[in-house]
Amino acid sequence: MDTKQKDLNIATIKDVLRQYLMDKGFRNTPERYTILEEIYNMEHHFNVDDLYLLMMQKKYHVSKATIYNTIEIFLDAGLIRKHQFGEKTLSTSSYEKSYFDKQHDHLVIYKENSDKEIEEIIEFCDPRIQGIKDSIEKAFGVSIDTHSLYFYGHKKSEN
Repeated sequence: MDTKQKDLNIATIKDVLRQYLMDKGFRNTPERYTILEEIYNMEHHFNVDDLYLLMMQKKYHVSKATIYNTIEIFLDAGLIRKHQFGEKTLSTSSYEKSYFDKQHDHLVIYKENSDKEIEEIIEFCDPRIQGIKDSIEKAFGVSIDTHSLYFYGHKKSEN
């Protein structure tokens, strides 16, 4: 993505956040916008510890509590998406930006001899999944707003 488009995207998500904060009666703090911009400059999944370390490295003065609270706001505003890939503990959550991203699914590959330590996360989009979603909507008379699909496994050994 070119710099001009990235700047436009950042401006758009800041407007979405500004409107959300106003609608909910929340404070409009510069820290929230800084955290949001850092997230939207990332190209990968992250957890709160990753984000906190990044903010500290860049000399931003935000507490981990501020980041946790801000993450909850971003989730509710639809600016990020939460995942639990099963890494290390079941309570560990990963996040990714979501405002401009289309729905996609994940293949979680664990390191050899481990069921909790992740080697790689591959994002994919298979058009057949849209067909399944359409069938479910028709069969149950519902409208699906979002979904998440995870496959977990190990790389096959080359013997």
